[in-house]
Amino acid sequence: MNGKLVRVNVTLRKDLLEKIDEYAKNKYEDRSTAMRQLVSLGLQEGNKKEVAYAYQNKRITLREAADLLGTDYYGAQDILAEEGIPVTDLTDREIEERKKKAGKDKY
Repeated sequence: MNGKLVRVNVTLRKDLLEKIDEYAKNKYEDRSTAMRQLVSLGLQEGNKKEVAYAYQNKRITLREAADLLGTDYYGAQDILAEEGIPVTDLTDREIEERKKKAGKDKY
């Protein structure tokens, strides 16, 4: 964990707090730890969406996306694929033709 922990107060709806408590119970964590985990996951997911959007709109390269996502080139490809964003403009047929030409269709 980076940095010193700081105490904060937050007001939540009762049903949301119950969901947090259920998450904590399932993960065998206390409420504070569960809330830190959930906030971190939410921020990561938001970042992933922003990076995917930037890549899809050609504002960043795949390598830049990987850096922003904290992963390698192939990990970024996987994340973008999960988001339904293609990492190539080639059709499936073009990919197969290139694989054959390169001799990679022997698998």
